[in-house]
Amino acid sequence: MRKLILALGLLAFAVFVGFCAGWGLFLVMNAILPSFRPEDDDTLRERIPVALTYLTWAATTLVVLAVGWRQLRRSA
Repeated sequence: MRKLILALGLLAFAVFVGFCAGWGLFLVMNAILPSFRPEDDDTLRERIPVALTYLTWAATTLVVLAVGWRQLRRSA
């Protein structure tokens, strides 16, 4: 039961960290790129920030999850 709780806690933490990293990247790109209005136009220029945000979220979540899982396996 303890391992399940630790694994779920690790998953929640990894998703949160990944979301924060993706959101931070999105805010930085909005500050650098011209104004971002997805409802105005559906061009590639507007899809790139959103795609990079989701990719950052997913990649960061997987990395944090893998590192955390490895640490849990070592400590057990």
